Amino acid sequence: MPLEFHSLNHGRIAFGFFNIETDLLLLEKYFFFAHFFCNIVKKIASWQGHEMDEIALPGYVIERSGDVGNLMGAIQCIDLRGFIGGVYQLFPFPQSPEQFKQKPDGEANRAMLEKLINKWGQPAKIPVKLEAGSQKVRIAELLFGKAVFQELVAYVWQGGMPGWEDNLRPAYVLAMKEAISSSTSPIFKDFEL
Repeated sequence: MPLEFHSLNHGRIAFGFFNIETDLLLLEKYFFFAHFFCNIVKKIASWQGHEMDEIALPGYVIERSGDVGNLMGAIQCIDLRGFIGGVYQLFPFPQSPEQFKQKPDGEANRAMLEKLINKWGQPAKIPVKLEAGSQKVRIAELLFGKAVFQELVAYVWQGGMPGWEDNLRPAYVLAMKEAISSSTSPIFKDFEL
């Protein structure tokens, strides 16, 4: 389940996994696969300077909120409109609360998700910029302080609100942790997962 996080310039925003059968993350109107997010985190972790060139996070943008869909309505199967509704038609919310765990093999469903999101969204190269001197990270127009960016990273490490099924993480999440563990980037100074 996505959670609310505090951006420095847009207030509270939604970020997170929204369906346990996929590895797709949402950040307000932006969608990107967790693998690509973890790669961006690894690049930030390896950066030693004070500024970093803008890097692109491959993903999608859905401009109209109605096209995004209604997460709570989709979970309850009462509003299956928009992209999120389409995802829940493919992968309904589990019947049993014990089954509500983020699947570490969600990338197996990536091709279906890419086909579906193209009905509502547009492919995008979402700009990410590290402002190491000020210890801020910008993703598209959203600006995050160091502590909140670390919270986004920790959320992915944990597997979102339900956590990873059987506490098993995908290899790309483990590689992200390894990069952070050896990082000298100011963004990850004194940060542990």
